[in-house]
Amino acid sequence: MPQAHRPSESDLIDHARRAAYDTRRRRSLRACHRPALHERPRHPAPKDTGAFIPPTAARIENDMNLTDGARRCARKIMEETYRRNREGRTLAITVSYLGRALGKCRRTVQRYLRQLEEGGYVSIDVACGQRSRLCTGLLIRLLAPLFPRHHRDRWPGSPGNPGATQESLNQRFKNLVPRESWATRCMDGVFRALMKTDPLSGLPPIVLR
Repeated sequence: MPQAHRPSESDLIDHARRAAYDTRRRRSLRACHRPALHERPRHPAPKDTGAFIPPTAARIENDMNLTDGARRCARKIMEETYRRNREGRTLAITVSYLGRALGKCRRTVQRYLRQLEEGGYVSIDVACGQRSRLCTGLLIRLLAPLFPRHHRDRWPGSPGNPGATQESLNQRFKNLVPRESWATRCMDGVFRALMKTDPLSGLPPIVLR
């Protein structure tokens, strides 16, 4: 009498995987066209302020190293710079302001700015107060890769009062520190506090032979 064929371990694993796949497939087909149980909350429509984004190079759209949030942040920076300082192409701003404008937290905005700086689209300096060593904001410089070729030298002029001053009376951004130097400067206090605890006291003495 011939013996019955016993399935091997690999056959059992394949059968289990196939059964799990069929279960997921049937569940997906049953639920793929159902409406969501909870609809996404809608925010009120923004006001029409007349602000617009100036022409921007398509390079930021084609750069795969940038996330969609970083591209949106770049466009918001272009909008604010075009409105505030069209000639200088520098923007004095804070991370908190960008976070409120984009609806993101500070850490997310800092990650966006880091991506733009690594891609060569902006350069960022940290502005510190004259009397304190605290950070009061950022000075963002727009670089050439962010502009289209026909606006790379300068933006077109805008109608305005020729006798009005171009400088703001609020001179908060005078002392500028490069971002790398500011990171080292912020770590100095932690290093001094660490050295006060004498971290090397627990090491064995060095014996010279």
